[in-house]
Amino acid sequence: MKKHQLILITWLALLIGSLRPAAAQEVAHVNIGAMIVCELASSTNIPPSFSGDGCTTMNGRLVSPHKRAIWLRMTVDIPETMAHSPRPLGLFISAKAASRAWVNGQLIGNNGEPAHNAEAEVPGRMDAVFPVPHGLLHAGENTVIIQMSGHHGYIGLVSPIHFIAIAAYAAPSDTILREYMPSLLPLGVLVLGALYFGVLAIRRRDYGPRLLIPLTALFSAAQLLAEVSRGFTPYLYPFHDIRLVLILAFAVATGVSLFLHVLTRFLGKHRWLIAGISLVIYAALLLFADGFDRKSSLALLLPSLYAMMIAVYASTRGAKLAGGYAAALFLFSGLIFFTPTQFLDTYFYYCVAGLLLFLFIGEIRDHQRERRLREREKARADKLQVILDESRERESPTNIKITSAGKVEFIPTSDIAFCKGAGDYVELTVKGRAPVLHSQSLNDMETELPGTFLRVHRSYLVNTAFIRALEREASGAQLILTTGETVPVSRRILPSVRKALT
Repeated sequence: MKKHQLILITWLALLIGSLRPAAAQEVAHVNIGAMIVCELASSTNIPPSFSGDGCTTMNGRLVSPHKRAIWLRMTVDIPETMAHSPRPLGLFISAKAASRAWVNGQLIGNNGEPAHNAEAEVPGRMDAVFPVPHGLLHAGENTVIIQMSGHHGYIGLVSPIHFIAIAAYAAPSDTILREYMPSLLPLGVLVLGALYFGVLAIRRRDYGPRLLIPLTALFSAAQLLAEVSRGFTPYLYPFHDIRLVLILAFAVATGVSLFLHVLTRFLGKHRWLIAGISLVIYAALLLFADGFDRKSSLALLLPSLYAMMIAVYASTRGAKLAGGYAAALFLFSGLIFFTPTQFLDTYFYYCVAGLLLFLFIGEIRDHQRERRLREREKARADKLQVILDESRERESPTNIKITSAGKVEFIPTSDIAFCKGAGDYVELTVKGRAPVLHSQSLNDMETELPGTFLRVHRSYLVNTAFIRALEREASGAQLILTTGETVPVSRRILPSVRKALT
């Protein structure tokens, strides 16, 4: 099995494992499908009768406390086991509002201070829990009344009331973080991918399609952190609007970066005209979409569809990797289209990380291919240089000044078979005479000798004109010289020596 296939299969296994259902917990959901909503003219903290003017029955999911104060009355059906449970219970409210709650006519707590105007209101937390006194609930139908106001919100949402339920008492942020925990697993892939490929692109001064891959990973990681911030801290509800804007902005940046990467990789002619038209349509559709969830889904769906069409077109033209891009983007787009809400909550970061893994593998393969080409070109250039040096040495041999035992002499480098390091000295094996000890280090000697000398070991420099053969043995490798002597070859340097002699 190929390495990149193993990586993708491992990632798919992690995705499936992360989608296992959580341990069951008994939760009594408040009936927010049909609640009585009252908006009173006067300011009061006493629950109304819910039967006068200004009160109506409506779908609670469409109720909004944005820029106003309202009263809500609803019911919750408590099972027998929960009513008699020894565990402490809590009323959980996730809504963009300050709130005050009553259960069966008894006030159980405040989340901020709801009021009729912004000056009097104290913003509450987005996710709050009110402890329910033991014995207050009974099996069957119970009444819940909530006073809400949202004067400090910035954006009016379609469904600002997310969740109302009674369950075992716990910190809401802990519960939310546990739900988000599987999404944190891809964070490492996104951050490491952004850093590695960002540095690689900058070092290569490639500010085109290769830089857009780490940017896609970086924006996805930022979107992930914005998403899970709800589980890190129980923030006040006005920050929820900022969080939603950040999620949408990073989703747009992720989608656009992905689209531009595919565009610049596979299209040449008219690509910027195509990019301009596509982005104008993209911006218009986002502007008129309802709700932040739908906007965030479209922010990712449309660019991936654009990119998929480009990859399909490039595949028909025989572009390398285009077919793989098209298949990966088809799967990615399909998941967004058929499961938009679940995709954002559960699959998104795994799918983005999986898609980026695919792109990373493609980039790694391209990088390895380019590196092999550079190595071959360098090997050819080095071999050519050796040939030129050998020719130059035959036509005009260079001499090197040797200092030994206080005597200075000049020896033709073409007569030196090899040099052996001996501490601060070098032992020269010279054709037709006894070895010569030279008072210089091997490293300094290497800089003075012509390119016909090859470093084969940390202690040996060999004149390539004297090499007859390269032999491999159980103990290592060695060079057989025309003088009949042998020189060891370092395991680390052996590949370079083999290339030089090829």
